[in-house]
Amino acid sequence: MRHWENFTCVKFVERVVHEHPNYILFTERPCGCCSFVGKRGNGPQAISIGKNCDKFGIVVHELGHVVGFWHEHTRPDRDDHVQIVRDNIMTGQEYNFNKLTEEEVHSLGLDYDYDSIMHYARNTFSKGTYLDTILPRDTTGKKRPEIGQRIRLSEGDVSQTNLLYKCPRCGRTHQEHSAVISSPGYPLTSSSVGGDRCEWHITATHGERIVLNITDMDIVSSERCHLNYLEVR
Repeated sequence: MRHWENFTCVKFVERVVHEHPNYILFTERPCGCCSFVGKRGNGPQAISIGKNCDKFGIVVHELGHVVGFWHEHTRPDRDDHVQIVRDNIMTGQEYNFNKLTEEEVHSLGLDYDYDSIMHYARNTFSKGTYLDTILPRDTTGKKRPEIGQRIRLSEGDVSQTNLLYKCPRCGRTHQEHSAVISSPGYPLTSSSVGGDRCEWHITATHGERIVLNITDMDIVSSERCHLNYLEVR
């Protein structure tokens, strides 16, 4: 959850019974690692974290379904980018490779993302470890892209989430030990251009101190600083 919060404007909050009739419920179901896509809106919404599913990348992936994402390899344009080798798919798992329609999936104009955390690996649900179920299409003179990483949200995952949720162009939550904060385009773009309101939230555990080191700042003068200002609280 923190990973999604660190890189997008999506926030997960602790449930308050009388305020949140719809909520996520982590549980274990026969499906193993699985989740509904988007908000169901009828009370508790299960995310199954079954055996061997309690790994960082898998949980981030399942939360991606809750955020609203289908598997990348089920996009309507997937045949332009990958080949599905159906003969190698485990019996009963074929549905995981069905292609969705444009009415079901809207990728918001973004390119196919081989690096997405929502993309299956080459041998997912394979009849054998060395049998491919998904094969990136050969592009002349280029190495076949790697697929199926479960390390972090890709740049495409972040961009698509920020478009979907209309996130501000700048600002995020920082929970790392160190980070660099800058206005969009600075110093090439004047701080008076764009009218962006940027909010960065920096969190620390109990007993830690937050230290801000301002190395460069250029704020255009305005009456009572109502156009351009830096506020720390």
